[in-house]
Amino acid sequence: MIEFVIGGIVLFLGLIYFRSKRTAVNNLPPGPPGLPVVGNLLQLGRTPPFKRFMEWRKTYGDTFLVKMGSDYPLVVMHDYNTIKKVLSDEVTAGRDQGFVFLKELAGKGLILTQGDVWKEQRRFAISTLRDFGMGKTWLEDNIIGEVEDMCGVLRQLNQQPFDPKTLLSHSVSNVICALVFGKRFDHSDAKFGKLSTLFAENVQVIGPILTIVQAFPILQFIPGPFRRAVKIAQRNVAELHSFCKQLISEHQSQSSSESADDYIDGYLKEAQEQTRKGIVNSTFTEEQLIISVLDLFAAGTETTATTTLWALIFLLENPDVMSKMQKEIDDHIPRDRFIRMEDKGLLPYTEAAILEIQRCASLVPLGVFHQILADTVIDGYNVPKGTLLAANLYSIHHDPRYWKNPASFDPNHFLDADGKVVHPAAGFAPFEVGKRSCLGEAMAKMELHLFIANIVKNFNVENEPGKKISHENYVSSFIIGPSPYKIVFIPR
Repeated sequence: MIEFVIGGIVLFLGLIYFRSKRTAVNNLPPGPPGLPVVGNLLQLGRTPPFKRFMEWRKTYGDTFLVKMGSDYPLVVMHDYNTIKKVLSDEVTAGRDQGFVFLKELAGKGLILTQGDVWKEQRRFAISTLRDFGMGKTWLEDNIIGEVEDMCGVLRQLNQQPFDPKTLLSHSVSNVICALVFGKRFDHSDAKFGKLSTLFAENVQVIGPILTIVQAFPILQFIPGPFRRAVKIAQRNVAELHSFCKQLISEHQSQSSSESADDYIDGYLKEAQEQTRKGIVNSTFTEEQLIISVLDLFAAGTETTATTTLWALIFLLENPDVMSKMQKEIDDHIPRDRFIRMEDKGLLPYTEAAILEIQRCASLVPLGVFHQILADTVIDGYNVPKGTLLAANLYSIHHDPRYWKNPASFDPNHFLDADGKVVHPAAGFAPFEVGKRSCLGEAMAKMELHLFIANIVKNFNVENEPGKKISHENYVSSFIIGPSPYKIVFIPR
């Protein structure tokens, strides 16, 4: 009942306050006709947007326009080649700067910045992550250490049904901690546990409400589910901000080395160098550092941990795949040690299975929305400045134009006739593509390989007695996550 009341209030207030900010544009992309004020929002219903968009694609083509409210247009793309071309253009590299309920994040950090600030901060982040982590033995050693601890916990369960979500989140978070803070936390640390919980909760909360509240800011003030979700998101961001600020302050007071040993060290030294050079209006500020750290955790923890949760489900549903992975691993890797990155070339089937997990999971189905910075043309249509842009990555990952049997879980999608790994030229973009593709892609690939392959090496998995999990049971928000489940880990 309250949803109908809220809907009526939104319509009423919208009719009073609505005013168009856009001039008429000819040759806009086609799209489903919407209602006054609410646009196409009500037509989404309870269906996840990425799936509703796939239905509309059958009618309106690969590129179409939806209105998430009368003044919140969104162009959705479904063709890989179009997506790659469009997202490689700097004119599409913007982000929505008008966050109405998380204003402290807008225009800061690594995810929501744009223009010169984004270019400078991204360039620094990529360089620093490469220098401190990508391809470095110490980072791999840290990951292996987390994998070893995780496997130890799983062995101690004595084959009791277990929900691995929290354990995986803590283990992956500690990898980010090593990179950012130069240290790890004990899993029993209350503050560390709170940090992981807040990030997970925000990913689940922000995704479903973001577009709706952005389109109708009045909802954040009306009692009901949207206001409650906004309050949760605001509270969590405030706590995360305070937590990271405290850790950065402690880190700064304890650091005495001339060299930079982690991300914060590198950032603070770059800020000092810019001050020394007399650079005015430097983007290397404390607030920018705090939000950047939050972004690194948000992007690097839930994505990798949730992909590993999906891996367990797909392997449980496809025991023949898990058996082939285990045989390949047993044939090449000694039983008394963990798999390392140097072993990856010996395990093509295992690598292909991990790639197939990423394809089938399509963790971030619509990527992160872009904003168009100037009038442009997309797929032959005129698209005005300020329009939001989404790539339906789930759609291309399940498109028969690129995949022989897109509905089937089959590692052979990534293997040639000789059993060698093939990285498809089209139809695969788990880290998005273009200028704003995931800057932590290399580290994520390393983590996924080391976590998933070593779990497979050390354990068989079975359903909880009397229950059966399925990849069709999921929760859709900003990311697609499996519904909570318990499984049995059987040491090999």
